[in-house]
Amino acid sequence: MFGEPLGSFSLHHAFTLVELLVVVAIIAILAGLLLPGLASAKQRAKRIQCLNNQKQLALTWFMYATDSSDRLVANGGNDPPDPVNKLWIQGAYYKSSDTNNSFMMDPRYALFGNYLKTPQVYVCPTDRDTVNLYGQFSQKGRSYALNAYLGWNGKWDERLGPLDPRGGPAYRIFLKHGQLTAAMPAGTFLFQDVHPNSICWPYFGVQMRDDSFFNFPGSSHARGAVVSFADGHAEWHRWRDQRTITARSTDYHRHSDASPNNEDINWLRARTTVPK
Repeated sequence: MFGEPLGSFSLHHAFTLVELLVVVAIIAILAGLLLPGLASAKQRAKRIQCLNNQKQLALTWFMYATDSSDRLVANGGNDPPDPVNKLWIQGAYYKSSDTNNSFMMDPRYALFGNYLKTPQVYVCPTDRDTVNLYGQFSQKGRSYALNAYLGWNGKWDERLGPLDPRGGPAYRIFLKHGQLTAAMPAGTFLFQDVHPNSICWPYFGVQMRDDSFFNFPGSSHARGAVVSFADGHAEWHRWRDQRTITARSTDYHRHSDASPNNEDINWLRARTTVPK
């Protein structure tokens, strides 16, 4: 009685094929505009995490010096890891037997072991989970290395040369925190990202005379790396030479990859050490 007359019906509007195609095109355009922004935000979030990791490492480095009468934490490379000659951490991504995370976290081997209890602090969020050691994949638990000229302990790695005729390296090894400000007023780098293929010993080597890479720095943060400094701050630095970013080598563990007139090597040198 109050309804529609028998036999009547309502017409409901439906999308035409053209209208559906227009909607799909608009969604695709919006996605194209939004996705790069989302990817960029994700990259920034990872960079912030890496910055926080290195700030914690720099703080730990400073705390160790404070607790040790200004003496810098021991740095270098033991093969195999040595519980007598402790370093800030031990192990090298050269043999699978040396990649055990206990060499980083166990106070019997690692001087940072009593300070840092979270293994994630040692890992950049952009890094790979495994490392290829001559065809054998092993778990990768560290992304960072410490400036070789800070706290070196033991026999000098002569591949870093050159040697002083009086003995030892020709460039200064700093053993006390108080020595740094006067000798390196522009700042001294502590830790930095290492390229996933180039990471090896606990130390990051810089060739002070030869235009070559001992270790390639990382470049996973928008063609740059995160670097921490002796004053406690950490920053992102973008590399300028494509050879630094590409980081090609026939054997990364030979630690001698020529790169003539590379301004990134000069940037590293200026923040590594000074002549004796």
